[in-house]
Amino acid sequence: SGKREGVPIELGMNFHKVYSVDVTNSAADLVVWVRQRWTDPRLRWDPAEYGGLEKTWFWIGDGGGAAGEMSEIWTPDLELWNLEQSLSKSLVDTHAQVTSNGEVFWSRPGHIKPVCKFDGLNEFPFDQLECTMEIGSWGFSGLYLRPVKFGGTGVSVGGSDTAGEAYAEYSLSDVSCDEHLYPPYPGAPEEDWPVMLYYLTFKRAWEPYARSYITLQIVLNLAAFCCFWLPPHTGERMSLG
Repeated sequence: SGKREGVPIELGMNFHKVYSVDVTNSAADLVVWVRQRWTDPRLRWDPAEYGGLEKTWFWIGDGGGAAGEMSEIWTPDLELWNLEQSLSKSLVDTHAQVTSNGEVFWSRPGHIKPVCKFDGLNEFPFDQLECTMEIGSWGFSGLYLRPVKFGGTGVSVGGSDTAGEAYAEYSLSDVSCDEHLYPPYPGAPEEDWPVMLYYLTFKRAWEPYARSYITLQIVLNLAAFCCFWLPPHTGERMSLG
C-alpha cells in the first residue's frame, strides 16, 4: 500500500516480584526484567571481516532513549505512560547485545511503578485488585516506532528461584498483555499511536484478616452472649450484661 510503518520494537516483561501495592495512593511497585528487541541496519557487519565476530555488546546509559547521552547506540524511547516514576530512573543501565545481522537485544532489571485505577476493593478482604499499565513511545508515533509483543506473548512470570512472594500481603495472580492502537489526532491524520497494555491482577492474602478481624469478632460476640448462659439469680449475670 506504500504506507510507512514504524520500526517494530519487541517488548517483553518478566514479572519477578510484587514489591508493594499502595491502595491509598493508587500505586504499585513491581520488580521486573524489561526486554526489548529490534533491528538496526546501521549495526550490521560481515563476520568474515572481523575475525568471525558474530556478536558484541554496547553500553546503554542514562536510561536510553532521547536522554541516553552516555549510550553507544540508539535505543527506542518506550515509556510507562501511567507512571509514578520514569523507567529511565527505575530500571538499571546495562549493555545491549548486538548480532551481526543488526539485531539488538536489550534486557534491564529494576522496578516498574505504575499508578493504577484499582478495581475490586469492594470485596475486601477477599478482593483481587486489577491494574492496567500502558507502555509506548512518548515522542514518536506509529510511523516511526511500533511496540509489539516480545516472542509473541510479551509477558512471563518468575523464571528464577528468587521470584515470587512469601508472607506478603499481595501476590500476582494473573498477568496478560495486548497491543492497542490509539487513532490519529486531527492534526496528524496518518500517525496512529500504538501502545502495549499490561493487565495485572493482585490477589490479597485474606488469612491475616480472617485471624485478626473475623475470628476476633466471633470471640467477642460469644463473650457477649455468655451472660445469658448464667442462671437468672446469679449476680455476675448483671455485671456481664
